[in-house]
Amino acid sequence: MNKLIITLYLSLLCSIAQAQLPVPEYQKGKAILSGTIANYNPADNLMFKIGAPNIVMGSAETLFPTVEADGSFKIDIPLYHSTQIRIIIGNADFVILLSPEKETNVAINLSNPKGKQFIFNGQYATINNEWCQPELKTKIPPVYRDGDMLDSILGISANEFKKRCIDQYQQYIAHNNAQLQFSEDTRTLANLSCTFDCMENLYATRYCLQTAYQKKKNITWEQAVAAFADFDYPADFYDFLKILPVNHPLALYCYNYRNAISADLYELHHDPLMFEKYLLAKATLTQEEQTLIRQHEIAFKTGTAFQQGSELMALSVKYSKEDEQFRWELFSKAKERLSNIMQDSTCLIVDYLRAVYMRSSLYNLKPLTTLQETMASEITNPIFLGIIQDMNRQIQPRRKTITKEPNICKAPEVAEEELLDSLIARHKGKVQFIDFWATWCGGCRRMIKEYEPVKKELGEEVAFVYLTGPSSIEKTWKILIQDIPGEHYWLNEKQWGYLWKHFQMSGLPMYLVIDKQGNIAKRFIHVTRKELEEILKQEINK
Repeated sequence: MNKLIITLYLSLLCSIAQAQLPVPEYQKGKAILSGTIANYNPADNLMFKIGAPNIVMGSAETLFPTVEADGSFKIDIPLYHSTQIRIIIGNADFVILLSPEKETNVAINLSNPKGKQFIFNGQYATINNEWCQPELKTKIPPVYRDGDMLDSILGISANEFKKRCIDQYQQYIAHNNAQLQFSEDTRTLANLSCTFDCMENLYATRYCLQTAYQKKKNITWEQAVAAFADFDYPADFYDFLKILPVNHPLALYCYNYRNAISADLYELHHDPLMFEKYLLAKATLTQEEQTLIRQHEIAFKTGTAFQQGSELMALSVKYSKEDEQFRWELFSKAKERLSNIMQDSTCLIVDYLRAVYMRSSLYNLKPLTTLQETMASEITNPIFLGIIQDMNRQIQPRRKTITKEPNICKAPEVAEEELLDSLIARHKGKVQFIDFWATWCGGCRRMIKEYEPVKKELGEEVAFVYLTGPSSIEKTWKILIQDIPGEHYWLNEKQWGYLWKHFQMSGLPMYLVIDKQGNIAKRFIHVTRKELEEILKQEINK
């Protein structure tokens, strides 16, 4: 293993030594992407969307360029610094590098072979054109999505899985370094992109081994989680952070830099019940709430699906002070662990961990707490600090400038089991789209934005209804729905809890399409914008 690490380290040094790109700086502005699509036909309903990343939030804003009849388009993309954005058009899915206040132009011909479909002009034309060449390896696939890979890792140890990931990564780096037809900048960014994909796999070790076990045994997810309840990482597991270029000065150019931080926060043993145990110890819970937590613990240990997940999530809202203190202790310990691994408490990845701690407030449009401000004061990276300060500044002004009342609807005063039928009855004779979501659910909010063009096209023929529950802070909910046309319901605990159990939901979002007769025509957790449009049109035309 030591020989492997030395070889990998030397390889990385060779690949990054001559990079010419400047270190990215904080620069809030709008990048411009323009171009033309050859042989464009509006009737083809070509999928075309852009992901504009926010590195602090670990998410991307989804934008939909408007393409004219002649195939031309031009769109402003909000960025906080020079970085890669993600483009999905047709079957192509890739990233390109843009800068605020700079224009990049692209000629697109999707009928051409790979490597010739996109021709870029602009500030980073060389990098962007080379990035699209098939000889360059820019992405390591997630192990948990590869059935054959899952079969091959069944029963191996965490360190064996780690070695496989690093071996694969080393092969990708060696391959890219041999592609001398590409510039040093392009190879550097490609290697860094592979770094953060490799880290995603490494951080997902428990999940990958657990998924492989579930697949082999053909058991439920809950049963697999119970089987891995006592899974521990070896004491040296996170040592890979010492050899990967996680603090490379060009790292923040990468679209997938968000993979640099572990969801487990560098704990060797992850306890999914940690917050609930904290509440039992620190909060003055009702007897009913204590029973709820005990029931969840029993369900977890026995591998049984738990149907009261929404009620558990509501506890973090009710006991917000305990929740804040819990997260403070969690991140403080993680910062200490990561600082010890890196032997540097001021390096980029530790700064990023500090920045990630701000997400809970910024997601919910709440000013930073005193504890968050304390940790933010330790951040030295100007990009992280600039984004946090900018988002924090925007929160209060937005609250003050809201003048239009959202379409808030009062839930019918009926029994919980009659609620959905009563809601559906309001628009009987019309196709309906019902969205179960939460304000804290980043995926929910991204899909709402992605589906917005469908609403604009079919809004006269389809009723769009949004349901959320008590785990969404009501004040935050009222702010967010300002930008979401449709009917909005904030349901109480009993109403939301009943629907959660009735549909056996395990997470959000969840969607229903209701036909004109008031029946559930389709239920799903995700479809593309184009697929949703087709589903709704089919129901409209019946």
